[in-house]
Amino acid sequence: MDIRKWSSTLYLLVAVVLSAFAQEEATDTVFAPFPSRIQASVKENSIILSWLDSPDLKGNYLLFRSETPIDANSLDAVKRLGTINAGVQTYTDVPPDSKPYYYVVMAVGDEGLPYQIIIPGKNTTTMGVSLPPPKAAVQVPDLLPPSVGSASATPSVSSIEAKAKGDSILVSYKAAPKLRLVLYRGSAPIVRAADLLDATLVAAFPDKNGVFADYPVPGIDYYYAILGEEDIKAGRINIALDVNSLSSPVQVRAAAVSSGFTETPPASRTPPLPYFLIENESIGSAAISLDEGLPPARAVSPDTNKAISILLAKAPLLKKAMPGTLILPEDSAAPAGGEDYALSIIVSDKVSSKDWGGAIDQLRKYLSLNRGPKATARARFYLGEAFASTGQMRDSFFEFISARDFYPIETKPWIDYVLSTLAKD
Repeated sequence: MDIRKWSSTLYLLVAVVLSAFAQEEATDTVFAPFPSRIQASVKENSIILSWLDSPDLKGNYLLFRSETPIDANSLDAVKRLGTINAGVQTYTDVPPDSKPYYYVVMAVGDEGLPYQIIIPGKNTTTMGVSLPPPKAAVQVPDLLPPSVGSASATPSVSSIEAKAKGDSILVSYKAAPKLRLVLYRGSAPIVRAADLLDATLVAAFPDKNGVFADYPVPGIDYYYAILGEEDIKAGRINIALDVNSLSSPVQVRAAAVSSGFTETPPASRTPPLPYFLIENESIGSAAISLDEGLPPARAVSPDTNKAISILLAKAPLLKKAMPGTLILPEDSAAPAGGEDYALSIIVSDKVSSKDWGGAIDQLRKYLSLNRGPKATARARFYLGEAFASTGQMRDSFFEFISARDFYPIETKPWIDYVLSTLAKD
């Protein structure tokens, strides 16, 4: 056989084999005629659904609703809601009642028939989504404070006054006996509940003698407000100027330096900066020795060093106590509905009863849907409590860090406790 003819025949044979492999590979390409990443969220009186279209289809999509979980055996019981064009990828449903509903999105083929493919979490919801009950069926406390000076506002604290004394500000007031109070300090007048978010929570304390001493940074005008702790928990934020909130500022006078003398030297200083008290009785530029009167440093004997080491080795490790379970003020009363209502059910059923396993499961499902920033922070705070109570400190730490922007005061003792526990592991 001619070598050139033989080579040409071999070349054609190889080309045929490669073509067959290419056709086989094209045949094995995965075809996915269904949408994915379905999500559902509640907004006022409607349920908003969203998904991603199938990359393999260009046609429309059908949306169905059911009162029971949707699978291949229950497709006869679903109700068709509508046809959605490709590229829209969202639909707003208004159910007739507050029952939990399930949804499925199906792609429509070239023949006009839907691909009856059910994949939980892809194109069908795995949990029932429900609207909040009608507002008339829920008792909602008035969370908005009355207008300033309103006769209907009855704060539990009255006659607030403040005056500077040395390095402190003495805040005086009148309150019912044994009432627990919360003191706020702000750089602007506190006249509304929203102003508390910009103020600093100074202390929560039981009333003793109608006076509280605060030690702020000198030279800055401050306004104070005092509220009852139980009122805050119940959502009764009643603020009235010159009753339980100052209308005029007060400040600790910054020390004035003249001719080498320090006028009104402060005896203490609040964080963040330390303050060294120097009682200067010298005149002019005479140097002041901070070491004057202190004994000289000297080395201790080996026996003393050994005794110190033994004592330190036997010293008990200080371990922070776990903070008590905290229910945030927003969840102390039943909300009107929406995502707050769903979270309040989890808090009352699982968190309040310390069913931590159930709380972790329900909170994770709650966070699997799109939630508002504030609701997400509250859910992560409770998830942090649940993880810490079950010994999952690393998971707890990250949850509290995620909630810290909205709840800095509430998360601080938990973060301190978790970090102290992790440091000992």
